Amino acid sequence: MKKRNFSVLWIFIFGFLIGIAFYNTIYMSKIESLINENEYLSAQLEDHRVKLKKLEESNQKKETPVLNQISPIMLNKNEEFLPKNEIDQYIKVLLKNQIGKELNQIDVDLIYNGLNRRFLKFKDGEYQLEIRSIIVTDTMYIYYLVQKTNP
Repeated sequence: MKKRNFSVLWIFIFGFLIGIAFYNTIYMSKIESLINENEYLSAQLEDHRVKLKKLEESNQKKETPVLNQISPIMLNKNEEFLPKNEIDQYIKVLLKNQIGKELNQIDVDLIYNGLNRRFLKFKDGEYQLEIRSIIVTDTMYIYYLVQKTNP
């Protein structure tokens, strides 16, 4: 009788552990997508804070047009395989000091040379940027292609 109670206890513990592992497996993708969305929204919030700070600083210079935001635009057709959000955030971080600058003080050639053919390393590999065009109005539009390089 004692041996039977002992084996029932082990079967219960084993079933409980299998249940926990199964539950974890089912909801892991949902948790991972929520974590990625949280990181993306945090980065976007930081971008908006920097943008607001730069715009408040340049608000006194109302007569001259200033750069309000940076919008990287990927031209690749197979976007689902590329880390678009990470690349966009990388470009925005590199150029965040341009926000709030007068448009006539922005050196587009320097930005082009700094970004074109730049290698970016992420978790899933190494990528190379190819800048197609940069259009500067109150928003800077950066059109780019990304190619995955072989390690």
